[in-house]
Amino acid sequence: MSFITKAFDITEKGFDSGVEAVEEWNEHRRAQKLLLKLGVAVYAEQRLGHDHDTVERILKAIDGHVADRGEIELDHLRVAKDVLGEDFVDAHSGDAKPTDSEPDADTTVTTPTA
Repeated sequence: MSFITKAFDITEKGFDSGVEAVEEWNEHRRAQKLLLKLGVAVYAEQRLGHDHDTVERILKAIDGHVADRGEIELDHLRVAKDVLGEDFVDAHSGDAKPTDSEPDADTTVTTPTA
């Protein structure tokens, strides 16, 4: 393999990974915008008397995004940790630890009988 062919292959691989990174960033950005719009729509509905149709439309757009991409990455929720709370993010992450209200899988729960 000649030097030119090797250089071309390396350049092509670098370009392809750059394109993938840009596409992934665009999808990430699209999800962020949908979540931001959802927050604005919910605020408008709850505090300004706006109708619920906008919230439903944005929820359907988020559902479509989830159908295309599999799910919305948890990073979007981590960005909103101040709004959603740490307990919410922990409960929806893959490495969530059981809370006091959730028994461990190994724990047997018994209810007293009267």
